[in-house]
Parts: sequence; C-alpha cells; structure tokens
Amino acid sequence: MSSDAMPLIPHRLRDVLSRWADGGRREQPATRWMRPTWQANLPEHHDLLAPLPDVVDRAIVAKRAAGAADSEALAVQAFVTAMVWGYGPVGYGAFRTARVLRENPQAAQTLREAAQVVRSEGGAAAFAWLAQHRLRYLGVAFATKYLYFCNTPGSAPALILDRLVQRWLRQHAGCQVRLDWQVGDYTRYLHLVGAWADELGTTPDIVEYLMFSDTLSQEPGRSPWAAPDTETAVLPGSDGDATTAVLEAIEDAASAFAALADVSPADVDDFERGIRQLRRILLARNA
Repeated sequence: MSSDAMPLIPHRLRDVLSRWADGGRREQPATRWMRPTWQANLPEHHDLLAPLPDVVDRAIVAKRAAGAADSEALAVQAFVTAMVWGYGPVGYGAFRTARVLRENPQAAQTLREAAQVVRSEGGAAAFAWLAQHRLRYLGVAFATKYLYFCNTPGSAPALILDRLVQRWLRQHAGCQVRLDWQVGDYTRYLHLVGAWADELGTTPDIVEYLMFSDTLSQEPGRSPWAAPDTETAVLPGSDGDATTAVLEAIEDAASAFAALADVSPADVDDFERGIRQLRRILLARNA
C-alpha cells in the first residue's frame, strides 16, 4: 500500500454497503464454540468459561473486555473470550489460546498493558506497542481482535486485520498489507478504512465488517455469516487429533505465506486456492 496515495473507495465497497443497508443492516450473528474442548485445554480458566453462552457475539465479548485495562485477571478474561469468539468451533483454537497464555510468563501483564495503550492512544499505538512486546504464538489476526474489543468509543480505532480483510484489500482496492507485525502497514490500513468510512457516512468497524463478510461470501458454499462448517470443526474419530494437527499446520502455512514480502497477488490467490483444496482433501477422509 503506497503511503503517498490514498486509494479511492472501491465500487465494490459501495455496492456491499448498499446491499447491507437494503437488507436491514444485519449484525454479525453469534458464533458457536466447543465448550468441552476449551475447558479441557484451559482447566485453570473453568470459571471464566462457564458463564459464557453456547453462542457468543460481539456484544458479549465487548462486555467481558470492558475491564481489560483494570487488572491482569480481567485482561485474561477479555483475551480468552475474544479468542472463543474469533476461533468459534475451530478445533485447535483452545489449544492455541492456552499456548499463548502458558508459554509467555508475562502474558497477563502484556495483555493488560496493551489494553491500557489502546484505550489511551488508539489502535495504531497499541499495535506498535504489541509489536515491541510480542507474545509468542499470537499473530496479527488474533492480536487485533483482542485490541478491537479492548478499545472504547471515542478512542482512535483498533480494527481487526486478518487474511480475509487482507485479501479483500488486495483484490478490490489494489492495497497490499502484510500480517507480520508491520506497524506501517497496520497504520495505513487504519487511515484508509477511516477515510472510506468518513466518505461513506459510516464507521470504520462497519467497513472492516463488510470487507470481511464480502470475502467470506465468496467462499464455495458459504454465506457471509453462516455457521462454520466442518472445515473448521473438531473432527470425530480415532484420528481426529491428527486431523486437527494437520489443519493447524495448514493454517500456519497460510499465515506464513500471507506474511511474505514481494509476493505477487496472483501467487497469493493461487496459494489460497491450494490451501482450500488441501482442507477439502483432508476433511473428505473424515466424511
């Protein structure tokens, strides 16, 4: 993404916004999650997980993240709840969340301080702070989910940046942003979305939501906010753990490739198609 040129609002975004408005401005549906898997992987947080409903929406996460800047315990509560929402029924989400908390002795302190920065200085500053105080195994996509929910109205936005948003920007706005803690990329992303939101008369988080849902709607057999299918669910059977491990490795490969510099958009698209085909092949074994 060039720092000296602000891309015009893509026609695609105007069209998606119009269709969303005509459809009643529906909010993102709640996501289901697999309580036994999360409680098994994070037994020390049983009391934190127990009150969560079987489906979790943005409002629930925001409420539980309200005190993240006030104490380490509340920061961990915010983080775990945001991860439950973000991973949904993904089989390895609980394992990955537990790994972040257990393999970073300073995780609770770092999460609290990140929440303090995002509330006082906004998303760009908080992202830069986290880039300097990295938590091992926590990538940009889920770190920005945490920052998004810890932010407060009136603070500079902290928007989610994941592979679906990255793909939308590349395909429809000709913008390249990386997912490997490039502070300049994230800052330009925030400025871009903020400018588009101002011109469209909406808010930056709505623009992010529309880009994400529009990309998701292009996935074969997926509607923008359909319940996640078996492509992301824990798989039953004797080799379910092995299948989940392979799915996790595929996701890691996708994230690593998306973070590479100087990769052409065509190569990224080809790689993502290959990743989707690998998932289908793997899951067909369990059908």
